[in-house]
Amino acid sequence: MSDEFTFQSRDEKKHYVERMFGQIARRYDFFNHFLSLGFDYGWRKRAIKVLRERSQAGSAAPQILDIACGTGDLSFEALNQIPNAQQTGVDLAEPMLELFRKKADERHLDIRIEKGDVEALQFADNSFDGVTIGFGTRNFTDLLTAFKEIHRVLKPGGVFVNLELARPRKFPMKPFYRFYFDMMLPAFATVFSGHRSAYRYLPDSLRRFPDLESLAEIMRQAGFRDVKFETRTAGVVAIHSGVK
Repeated sequence: MSDEFTFQSRDEKKHYVERMFGQIARRYDFFNHFLSLGFDYGWRKRAIKVLRERSQAGSAAPQILDIACGTGDLSFEALNQIPNAQQTGVDLAEPMLELFRKKADERHLDIRIEKGDVEALQFADNSFDGVTIGFGTRNFTDLLTAFKEIHRVLKPGGVFVNLELARPRKFPMKPFYRFYFDMMLPAFATVFSGHRSAYRYLPDSLRRFPDLESLAEIMRQAGFRDVKFETRTAGVVAIHSGVK
């Protein structure tokens, strides 16, 4: 693990993440699609399908909160599959939110888009039928605190779905994945974005992230029941879900 990303406090990590994603915001969508070879589209579709399959809400217009929403791709996928949803997105990085607002305006979508911190959400208890996160959980400073906040703002019976990178466990994907993330990804980032540090942070944050079973256990500790997870694309990503 790199000492470069050993933060001395929760606030220090939050400030780093906010600044880093602000700096790469305008290239963020391109790199998501390029570095995932386009698989990220299917991963988001599956995550929202899990939300729909597990939802017990009978609301004609379910309230959905997308945390660490970035430029909005997971929110847009939610509205593709659940057109009547009342969608809200929050993120720490204002430049990301500015791009999200622009994309929403271009699509003529009415989405509530706000700056927000998952560890201190600005919403009342029992506000949402569903909460989603796409590739943001690794950036949280305290997973248990974050998951408790998500549990708090969900309505009883509400569903939390977390889409995140994972560490493949089987050959040949396991060694290839490590080589790709440790060597190829930072090199690509240097050539195309000039922001090598941000893409060194990505594999480092993944190495520090809990494994599949440990993340599920943290969700249970936060109060979620019937916690499940599945992997996609040979274990490259995982989708965890739980019910309040």
